[in-house]
Amino acid sequence: MQRKKQAKQLSPKQRNALEQVAAGRFYPDLVKEEDGYYARWRGLDDNLWVDEWMRECVVTPLTARTDNMVFATLHDAWMAALKSESGKVEWGDEAECAKFAEELKKWRAGADRVKLDFEFDSAALTLSTKMPKGFLEYRELGLATFVCGSLRGLKRKGDRLENRMTQEEAAQFVEQEAAELRGAGYGLKGVEERAEVAVDATVEGLEETKARLKLVVKVDGEPVGIEDVKRLLEQHSTLVFFRNRWILVDVNLLKQALRALEKVDGAEMNKAQAVAFMTGIGRIGDLETKELEAKGWVRGLLNDMRSHGKTLKPPERIEGLKVELRDYQKRGVAWLSFMTENGFGALLADDMGLGKTVQAIGWMLVNLGRSEGPVLVVAPVTLMGNWRKELEKFAPGLKVYVHHGDARFSGAGFADAARKSQVVLTSYALLVRDYSLFAGFRWGGMVLDEAQIIKNANTLVSTAVYKLRPKNRIALTGTPIENSVADLWSIERFLNPGLLGDHKSFTERFVNPIASKVDSAQGKKLKRILEPFVLRRLKADETIAGELGEKREVKEYCELLPGDRGRYENALAEFRFSEKRQGDVLALITELKLICDGEGKLNYLITLLDKIFAAGESALVFTQYAKIGAVIARRLHDRYGRKFPFLHGALSTKSREKEIAKFRDDETPSAFVLSLKAGGFGLNLTKATHVIHFDRWWNPAVENQATDRAHRIGQDKRVMVHTLITTGTIEEHVDEILERKGSLVNLMSFTGDEFFKLVELS
Repeated sequence: MQRKKQAKQLSPKQRNALEQVAAGRFYPDLVKEEDGYYARWRGLDDNLWVDEWMRECVVTPLTARTDNMVFATLHDAWMAALKSESGKVEWGDEAECAKFAEELKKWRAGADRVKLDFEFDSAALTLSTKMPKGFLEYRELGLATFVCGSLRGLKRKGDRLENRMTQEEAAQFVEQEAAELRGAGYGLKGVEERAEVAVDATVEGLEETKARLKLVVKVDGEPVGIEDVKRLLEQHSTLVFFRNRWILVDVNLLKQALRALEKVDGAEMNKAQAVAFMTGIGRIGDLETKELEAKGWVRGLLNDMRSHGKTLKPPERIEGLKVELRDYQKRGVAWLSFMTENGFGALLADDMGLGKTVQAIGWMLVNLGRSEGPVLVVAPVTLMGNWRKELEKFAPGLKVYVHHGDARFSGAGFADAARKSQVVLTSYALLVRDYSLFAGFRWGGMVLDEAQIIKNANTLVSTAVYKLRPKNRIALTGTPIENSVADLWSIERFLNPGLLGDHKSFTERFVNPIASKVDSAQGKKLKRILEPFVLRRLKADETIAGELGEKREVKEYCELLPGDRGRYENALAEFRFSEKRQGDVLALITELKLICDGEGKLNYLITLLDKIFAAGESALVFTQYAKIGAVIARRLHDRYGRKFPFLHGALSTKSREKEIAKFRDDETPSAFVLSLKAGGFGLNLTKATHVIHFDRWWNPAVENQATDRAHRIGQDKRVMVHTLITTGTIEEHVDEILERKGSLVNLMSFTGDEFFKLVELS
């Protein structure tokens, strides 16, 4: 299992060495190294990885160690070393070792000088070679007959040796022996790859929403009809006579081509089938579709899908949406609506900070009443507070049921709550845990936030998502590819089942070739397939940049975990029944704010930084408290396996400069943790394009001064400012007052009940 796992991660040189071992293209050698002579397996191109792969095959527990063993001859010691773990030759006479190494070198050089070439004539079905000259060539020809049995039938004809074969014998040679002959190092002409059996397809839109599929099957590049394919199959061989020549074909593909011509050609399709065929994996069974053409309304529909909203009329106003959308966001809502109206799932993969959530909410409002049942929104638990707040803020008229926490409904209570709602919000973890509740309900739509969570198709959460089958499907993610293009297969399996074929063929046709060469032909083909179903805009895009300011501020809402919620409520209860003095007020403020900086917010920070680092960007993380900064630094170290710079007031001038340099000089995406007072002024940190305020300060001017460490002269990129706010706490109430008044400079005048009104839970 371990070797299987490693094989997927081989470098090109390692893979080449493995192929040489499998083909027998290696030889044993004796080489001088620092501490003596070693027996080594060498590839014909001197690929040193061959030695490691060979020892995987020949070393056993009995042969692994040769130290302290006594051998009668150097040859015996050398042979034993070839099958040992280290390869060390246990022989004390260095002069004899040097002589033996030289003899091996001469033997190898002699073998290289003798090279036989063979030729296969597909028209005459003959295998031939020139008459050997001298003993070495005859010896080499004798060795070749052990590799290729067809060479044993060679007979002299003029200055050549020739074997005329039957169709069956020729098929066996071309299918099996040819590769073995080449693998053993012999030249071979006339044997080509299997002739391609492919199909060209046209999907023509008819009246209304009907379409017709027209196929043209090609064998070795030439169009064929049903009778042509039947004649090829009647030869009952992989080597067939086709239009005055012999070609090697895949009989299974010929059978599929015959079925396609008899049963698929001329078939009628509905709208979804037509578009899925035109944009899908490009196969009919195992037949490769080389040319695809759309006609009529099918072409128009595809053009609208690929335009990503540019050819669609965006909504001037969305009923119930309490925010003015930017133009690109309006186009996003129009495209999402267009896709779902036409029966397709849509992947909104806009860059972080471009407002994927508000576009999804806009889509929900536009599509109210168009399908039965509420929309199910599934998000990571760290983002549920954010979703709840944005639904309340941007679409307060929507009836939302949040399925989360110990007070969540079950059984009939869940069904009743969902039935009365237009949106049901839950987490991925609860989707799995309470799956029977969700599976027993009819969903009008489903939105997956951070959809890369289902990138592994074999997980429980992915399985739960696939089985729900809602009418409309939308996925949101700023990082559609985290590891490889295999991530996209899993997401599209939810959005548009069958679009990318089965996982095995997708891996063979796209994942592996693209992993070797990103800009391969298969990479371009996959991009073309996915283009109509994926909308991705970046902050740097010209059409987007003009709509965004140089600095974009975003509020990120977090939830208190149950343990921290209990601590928070206990602190409030103690304050309520105590004599309220100003000193107690200040102590309570600090206590509540530190509780807000607990595990829930730390988890949210990690989620945010994951996305920032994935985009190749860096961030400044500000906190009011040095001890919280230390906690953040430890958590980042645990998460990412490296130490991040941390600036606080207790550092000496030298240490301070060292931490700043560590951040500035790091060429990889990084985070710089700073206490607000120590790092809030006097620094130029334009490497960062994100500023994260881990906790709220009472005076926005202080936060703005800290933000300006990144957003200042010399910064040539847009800066995103993230303010983390814990919902249902003093932080949320402070934020509301800041929105109204712009400052809390008079907070210290609050006493008694006035202050309690500020901090009590809503």
